[in-house]
Amino acid sequence: MKAKLVTEFIGTFFLYLIISLSALAGFAADLAPIAIGLGLTAIVFASGFRSKAHFNPAVTVAFFVTKNQPAKESLFYCIFVIAGAVLAAYAALIIAPTPLQAIIDNSTGFQHSESFQLIPAIFSEFLFTFALVWVILNVALAKGTAGNGFYGIAIGFVVATGAFSVGSISGASFNPAVNVGLLIHQVIDLKLFAIYTVTQIFAGLVASFIFNSIEPKK
Repeated sequence: MKAKLVTEFIGTFFLYLIISLSALAGFAADLAPIAIGLGLTAIVFASGFRSKAHFNPAVTVAFFVTKNQPAKESLFYCIFVIAGAVLAAYAALIIAPTPLQAIIDNSTGFQHSESFQLIPAIFSEFLFTFALVWVILNVALAKGTAGNGFYGIAIGFVVATGAFSVGSISGASFNPAVNVGLLIHQVIDLKLFAIYTVTQIFAGLVASFIFNSIEPKK
C-alpha cells in the first residue's frame, strides 16, 4: 500500500499546484482549464497503473462503495490526497506569493464576487463531480473498457471541460482535496468548503450507485 499512497500524495500535490498557479495565480489566464486538464492527463497516465489515480476523496468513496477498494485503504487514500493538496497550497505560496497572498489578504476569490450565486455553484459542483466520477468508474473499472489506453485522456478532458463550463460559476473544484487548498488560499470560506465537500461526496455516491446498477457483476 505504501507505493499507492506515495503515488496518490504526489499526484494530488501536482494537481493542486497546477490549479493554484494556472488558475488562482492567473499564470495561464483563460487557458487554465487546458493546463489543468493536460497536467491531470499526464499525472493519471503516470500513476494509474499503480494506484488507479484517484487524487480525489469523492473518487475514493466511489471505489469503496463499488467494492473495489477496502475501507482501510480508502481512509489512507483520503488522508494522503488531502496532505498532498495542503503541501501544494503552501508550495504555491512560495512560488507565487504576490498574486496568491493578494487573494488571501483581499478576499478576491470567486466566492466574494458580486456574480457568485450559491445554488448554481452547488448544482455545478454536483453535476461535474458526478461526470468526473462516472468517467473514472467507466474507464477504470468497467469490463467493456478493460485494458484501454485512453483512460488518462478521458479523465483529463472531463475536468478541463468542467472547468471551462462552470469555472466562473463554482470555481470548478469537483474534489474535496482541492477544496482544502482553496480554503487555505481563502478562495472559499469554511461554510462553502463544507457545502462543496458534502455535494461532491454525494455526487460520487450517486455515480457509484448507478454504475453498480448497470455494470455486469464480476
